[in-house]
Amino acid sequence: MLPLSRNAIETLLLVAAGVLLAGIMLVYAIADRGLNRRYDVALAPFVMPPAEAAIITEGERLATVRGCFWCHGTQLEGGQYFASAKRGVITIAPDLTRLINQYSAAEFARAVRHGVTPAGTSVQPAMPAFAFYNMSDADLGAIMAYIGSLPARNGLHGQFRLLPVGWVRWALGRLPPNAAELIDHAAPRPVAEGSLQQRGRYLAESICTECHGDNGRIRVSGTPDLQVTTAYSREQFGRLLRTGVALAERPIDYHMVDAAKYRYVHLTEAEVDSLYAWLARPPAL
Repeated sequence: MLPLSRNAIETLLLVAAGVLLAGIMLVYAIADRGLNRRYDVALAPFVMPPAEAAIITEGERLATVRGCFWCHGTQLEGGQYFASAKRGVITIAPDLTRLINQYSAAEFARAVRHGVTPAGTSVQPAMPAFAFYNMSDADLGAIMAYIGSLPARNGLHGQFRLLPVGWVRWALGRLPPNAAELIDHAAPRPVAEGSLQQRGRYLAESICTECHGDNGRIRVSGTPDLQVTTAYSREQFGRLLRTGVALAERPIDYHMVDAAKYRYVHLTEAEVDSLYAWLARPPAL
């Protein structure tokens, strides 16, 4: 085999560099197009409840149960809850005390329920809007009333940024999709009031599906099918929700332990009764 000339080597290097650059640009374009996709979800009128003390207090409880403080900070001022150069992702949850004043009530409700910003793009992939889609007007309104009652913190602006490794992972489908992508935006919502089981279904679909999945659309790795509840007595189920102690004290994922101690401990006994009635129902129901 004849040795390559210097000109041939330079040409090959330029071609290789060009291919590499084109590949980088393609991966970036795929990620950028996906992250900035527009979603055509019309604004629906949203009537805020009166800013009464009882509603604001209930809104704080509901915000705690649904984990608003986990990502958005102890005063909802925003927080960086995930940053990994190795995984190529930086995620900062926005200051909700700012957004509640910047967005109209309809825009804020759409962002929570549909995962769609006023610009028409998706909120961050980590936002469990597919679960919050199922929240009733009363519960969402109370949460919004509570947030609106807080002093503006001038906290963090929301951000979901991909580093070069993240571009590749997004293009390969190794990162969660846009929050708005996981939602059937025309699906009927569960009934928030009614029988014990109807109320339980509403709570399960607007709280538990955050990790345990909603009709297979998404599920946090390692979380069990909630039919496991049939093995629990009401007392054992209540202990699980309030302390994170599972049946026979078997070890469970630390996320559930934290959720129990900091979030689900604020569920009322009536709510626990309803959840148990729905989750422990016979399979035929």
